[in-house]
Amino acid sequence: MANPEDTPKGQHFLLSPDCRTLTVLDLAKMRDATAYDWFKRLRWPETGGAPYCPQCGTVRCHTMSRNRFKCTERTCKAVFSVTSGTVFHARKLSFKKMLIAIWFSANSVKGKAALQLSREIGVQYKTAWVLLMKLREAIAWRREEMVLNGEVEIDGKYAGGHIRPENKAEDRIDRRRDPPTRTGRPDVYPDHPRRRQQRSLGGRP
Repeated sequence: MANPEDTPKGQHFLLSPDCRTLTVLDLAKMRDATAYDWFKRLRWPETGGAPYCPQCGTVRCHTMSRNRFKCTERTCKAVFSVTSGTVFHARKLSFKKMLIAIWFSANSVKGKAALQLSREIGVQYKTAWVLLMKLREAIAWRREEMVLNGEVEIDGKYAGGHIRPENKAEDRIDRRRDPPTRTGRPDVYPDHPRRRQQRSLGGRP
């Protein structure tokens, strides 16, 4: 793995060696059980992926069917999963497909289209659209708690300054009376010598 200190200053993250530590080929070879273990380590990093109850906090939980867990405390008895309380709650996709979708969304410079993602992971368009919206919702939650520090650079933008002209009836052009030219605009010089020559030769006005 590349050392972050070796990355030149001012270099974009997508151009750095750190961005190439995990490729889509690695994810394609991954088993769904491995992707499930990744989700568990990300959900419960304090215990190394071992589940604990989200309500009472106890680590004494036993595994149930369909990757669910149940709290053993008599006063709790909560049933939860690795996606409970997250944007992936009540998910139907496999963990591997969700991980690949996260990879494509994070590595796309100009965003990810739902139609393209649906072809890449083999799901319907609506499923890909909902999945991408869930990822954007999770990012929006994180941004509310983010605090920028150090040297921050932002792009400038000019808003306004242009007054849209009024669409008056007397200023409109009747294209049935003034047929458009090749450029799609009416001929403002119908008496030009070149225009008369084109009409005499039977060409387009």
